[in-house]
Amino acid sequence: MANAVVEQELSDIDWLVMRARSFPKSDPFSAKAWLITAKSLFPQSFVIQFESYLVEKNAKNVDEAARYLQDMLQTFPNESRLWLEVHSILESLQKETLDQKLTFLTDLFAALPTSTQCLMVLRVSETISDVLERCQLLLLAMKKFPNLVQEHGLKLVEMLVKEETNSGIVNNPVNCYRKLLVCDVMPLVLQKGGHLEVNMFHLYVWLQRATEFYVSYVSQPHNHEPTSEAETSKSRGLTGLSEAEMQVTDPWGNLLRLLLLIGQRLKWDMELDLVNKTKDCQIQSLQHQLMRIKSHGSDANSKQILHTAMVLFVHAMVNYVSNLDAESSLAGSAHLVPIVLVEGLSSRSNSSSINKSKKPKLDCTYPTIETSPNIISSAFVLQSFETAVRCYEILNSTEEMKFEFYNLCQNWRKETKTMLLYFQIDMAIYQANYEEAITLLLQLPVTANPKMKVRNNLQLACCYFYHKQYSKAVELILDLLEAIPLTAATSSAWFQGDSAEDKSDSAHSLFMLQCVDSEIIPYCIQFLITGLKERTLSPLKTDSLLAHLIILLQYDWPKGEFLFCEVISIIKKQGSFTYNSFFSYVHQVDILEEFAFLETGVGGLVNLDIMPNSTKVLAQQRTVTRGVNKGVKEDFKATLEKQVASVMEPNHILLHRFLKEERTEILNNFVGS
Repeated sequence: MANAVVEQELSDIDWLVMRARSFPKSDPFSAKAWLITAKSLFPQSFVIQFESYLVEKNAKNVDEAARYLQDMLQTFPNESRLWLEVHSILESLQKETLDQKLTFLTDLFAALPTSTQCLMVLRVSETISDVLERCQLLLLAMKKFPNLVQEHGLKLVEMLVKEETNSGIVNNPVNCYRKLLVCDVMPLVLQKGGHLEVNMFHLYVWLQRATEFYVSYVSQPHNHEPTSEAETSKSRGLTGLSEAEMQVTDPWGNLLRLLLLIGQRLKWDMELDLVNKTKDCQIQSLQHQLMRIKSHGSDANSKQILHTAMVLFVHAMVNYVSNLDAESSLAGSAHLVPIVLVEGLSSRSNSSSINKSKKPKLDCTYPTIETSPNIISSAFVLQSFETAVRCYEILNSTEEMKFEFYNLCQNWRKETKTMLLYFQIDMAIYQANYEEAITLLLQLPVTANPKMKVRNNLQLACCYFYHKQYSKAVELILDLLEAIPLTAATSSAWFQGDSAEDKSDSAHSLFMLQCVDSEIIPYCIQFLITGLKERTLSPLKTDSLLAHLIILLQYDWPKGEFLFCEVISIIKKQGSFTYNSFFSYVHQVDILEEFAFLETGVGGLVNLDIMPNSTKVLAQQRTVTRGVNKGVKEDFKATLEKQVASVMEPNHILLHRFLKEERTEILNNFVGS
């Protein structure tokens, strides 16, 4: 009775649809029969047409469902229920993984005529309030229908730029809007836009935005795991795209392709097939092109020089700095520990054990860089650094380029600016601009990484030393040596100290070391030796200074034997030498024998006062009337023999004890400097 009342309240159309729905899904033919009857009675009914579509959809009849959908789009273009269905179909096209239901919807879309597909995408995009979702849908439409690029390409670019600006995250280039713009929309517009007119100024802005994105992307903290949903959103620059969608598989390749596409639009002289070559060939080609157009000196080429140098600089700088800080987020580092660029301290042209990874110098004023053999791909690291230096010089060669380069850097992420700071420090050291390097080193953010602290302090000490602030430099080195436990494994270095073949050489040379004890400690010892050696030329030199130099030369003996001979010559010239802690720190047999020889007539009859108790005091205490120094000489000889015969304290332990106990005296050697 109740069903009869309900049926009487239904309209004829609703009743017919209800009858069609009353049949089970296993009997679609009965439902179709009722709907065919309904359509013949009410041919203009959307409800009946839509129900027919649903029956075919549930039966997985792709072609029939597509036919009904196309008819409805033409006959009932304003039905909201229809566009909700279209929206769900288009959403399925953007899914990364497809289930059975989504697969049917994508097949259904593919079965529609191209004109209908295009209509669906454009109409739905107009109804979407979320700008990012609308942009993604328009992008989908342009990828599927390239003819739409002419009409909608520039609009989509403007939409993304405007929304990025309005979102307030324009200072963070790694965001969902910029990612879509740079990685998807720009290449599509430039490739498929045909004769689409793009303003030249806009092309330069596009390239600048792309460079900002890629340099910030590769320097972002990839290894950082956000701890909250808010932090996750912040880390990828809004919640619009998933983590997978924010990934860029080939940042350098994408940036190079954009450079070529924009260069082609601007009629630059470039190799169009450059993207198909190896990365080394790509770099070399851009370098040659840069040098070629720069040599022409035409103002018309200034923009090409600027942007080509910018792209090369970004690539080279990122590759270089990624090897400096192994624990940072920088991509591409093959090193487990940081590497550090420091001063060479002295000429070592004779060293056959040094791995001399040197590149041909473009200018005779550029220094040589000798690298530790333990640095992986050292030639690649050096090539990246030198390329970055050359490009940086070009980018600062005119006021116009300097201004544009500065503007680009202003929009870099904090991490990217830190990368640039590390590079600028190394470049300042490379160019022997120590005052600037000190200023930049003091601007570095505080790091919790102990090896990076060692790196920064070592560079700061070098810069202080060559800026003639010796006391500050030596204090930093002593702090480093005190903090690092000296072990027997650190008793030799890949670079040589002062040797017999060492000659004064004014050429500027550098070392690239790993921040490991076995390389840092020998360098620090050599640093102190170099500093003390320079002070021996001062008229204010003291016996204490000479003694400290002799003690340090025991480290990795006999590499410092030639310098030791120079010190002995100074002592002979003086005719006397006083250092009462001599036997506390000197155990090297060769050195002890030389001092025994100094007291002989053949050795120069040098007056030595190196006993723990001053020989002058002992002599005054003796009451004999003849041979007043005879007992003293016998004591000295006995002490020497005892020292030679005793088991020598290992060098690393002796040096560590010496540096700790005599720290104040060592620093006194550099007072006033």
